[in-house]
Amino acid sequence: MYLKYIFKELVKRKSRTATIVLTVAIVTSILFLFSGVMNAYSLGIYKPFENTGSDMVLQKSVNATKSTSDIRVPFGKGLFSKEEISKIKSLAHVQDISGSLILWSFDKDGFVSIEGLEENSEIFRKKASQIYKGRFLKNEYEAVVEKHFAKFNNWKVGSNISLGDETFKVVGTLSSEEGQIFSSNIYIRAEEAYDLLGTSGFNQIYLKIDELSNEKQIKNEIKQLNSEIIAISGNSLSASLSNVVNIFTKFYYIGLGMMTLIVILILLKINTVNLLERKKDIAVMRSVGWTKTDITKQITLELFIQTIFGFFIGLIISFIIIGLFGNIDIQISSLGLSKSIISIPISISMTEILQYFVMIVAVSMIVSFLLARKISEVKPSENLRSV
Repeated sequence: MYLKYIFKELVKRKSRTATIVLTVAIVTSILFLFSGVMNAYSLGIYKPFENTGSDMVLQKSVNATKSTSDIRVPFGKGLFSKEEISKIKSLAHVQDISGSLILWSFDKDGFVSIEGLEENSEIFRKKASQIYKGRFLKNEYEAVVEKHFAKFNNWKVGSNISLGDETFKVVGTLSSEEGQIFSSNIYIRAEEAYDLLGTSGFNQIYLKIDELSNEKQIKNEIKQLNSEIIAISGNSLSASLSNVVNIFTKFYYIGLGMMTLIVILILLKINTVNLLERKKDIAVMRSVGWTKTDITKQITLELFIQTIFGFFIGLIISFIIIGLFGNIDIQISSLGLSKSIISIPISISMTEILQYFVMIVAVSMIVSFLLARKISEVKPSENLRSV
């Protein structure tokens, strides 16, 4: 009885049905987009470290003067001494340590970032797992190029490229994962990087620690070894983004409150008008045996179906928008990073979908139930006289 009459009413009152469904869809999509952005900021800060197979990256904030004609160490990336590396390796809670040599190459065509990787290190294995085409480094004077940089320069697997006074053969291209900030344009073996610079050593250290809870202790111990060493971790990125996250959090909760209020007001308005228009119908239903409970169920179920449709339309809209934009580019400063932009994917969890579903349905059901209960309390004779 209920379903037949419900669908008849929904089709009969197309304008009202469309307004409620659209309202719920818009509110749902806004909530999911806000939530997706919040997730991107809060969950994306550790992504760069996943891409390196480490928990912490160390850099030395001194300017190295060592350079050749067109190869130099980047500003603020001084070389670590063997003694410093040995002391860092011996620290409690440090499970693994590997290093690389970051170089800048300048020529008539512009600027290139080169990273010389230590073979059999965790960062070497991690980069090898990100091969897009070809293979990773095996032999002398081979290079792997980030795929977008390779495309820009029209380099392919098998191409020869010049770095400094040496020629390297491109043996593979590397995929670019979301959230990479510790990345370079070209990767070569550490031995060839030493040859290009004319000296050996690392200016970027990757640490794997036993527990993230020991991060602060390790940072303090490293600071005691050398105050010029900068330890970058997920917490560092989190601190850098804290102001942005706080602003988004405030906007999120303000927006959540406003959206809830808007939904309540719109549903109250629409359903009040709807119930006033249906006074005669409700009176007739009461006169032929429908109870107050029957009428309340009928009207509440109508809004329930409209809310369900609106929710899933809003969810689809959210996924379409997220699919079109995909990532958020965030500028990160004051961390001594070679790149200041981090690209973080927007995401929505199944838990959030269920939470918002329950919240939106609950709000609409409460509004509908209260109004329906109020109108059903009126006697049939009063409803008929008021029409």
